[in-house]
Amino acid sequence: MEVSNYQLKGLYIYDKIKTRSFTGTGTRWKERNILMDKWLENKELPYHFISACGLVYKDGHVLLVKNPKRGWELPGGTTEQGEMIIDTLKREVLEESGIVCEPEHLVGVYQNLLVKEGYGPLEGMKIPPIINLCFTCRYISGEVTASEESEDVCWATPEEAVKMVEHPLYRERLADALRFCGGVAFSSYTSNDKATNFINKLYL
Repeated sequence: MEVSNYQLKGLYIYDKIKTRSFTGTGTRWKERNILMDKWLENKELPYHFISACGLVYKDGHVLLVKNPKRGWELPGGTTEQGEMIIDTLKREVLEESGIVCEPEHLVGVYQNLLVKEGYGPLEGMKIPPIINLCFTCRYISGEVTASEESEDVCWATPEEAVKMVEHPLYRERLADALRFCGGVAFSSYTSNDKATNFINKLYL
């Protein structure tokens, strides 16, 4: 069976299916549309925000940005429509810190399972679950420069960075990036303004 692109019609999902049957003279293909409502079972289509952050190294120091709400953290942000994740990372690091970097290794995948309330430009909106990819990065060029998204930017030693980053989510990502030796971390949690609860973590 070969499945082609699906299309949305009203409240239902239809998918075009090619079925194959064998005859004495060869193979016969027949196309038919099937209704996928049994598959959906009145559920909303799942969606997530995808984001990326990076631990940028330069001369034994790491790059940190100070978020007005969360404090010191690794630079990063959310992908734009049609944007590759690596390009997201490089763009966000440049926008938040003035630094040009090159990603080197995937450190971890971090999944917030919670829908939460937006803030700032997203105030009054619901933010869907977020999946974050964290990378180690190599410094290329640029001077640290604060922006609208970051109150301050600095280079810190790893020991200083561990003390400066206080939010539990970003402490976890920083720790995984600093200890990275080839295994990728996978972490699931729920987090909002009130609490952060870690659910599961493994290394592959």
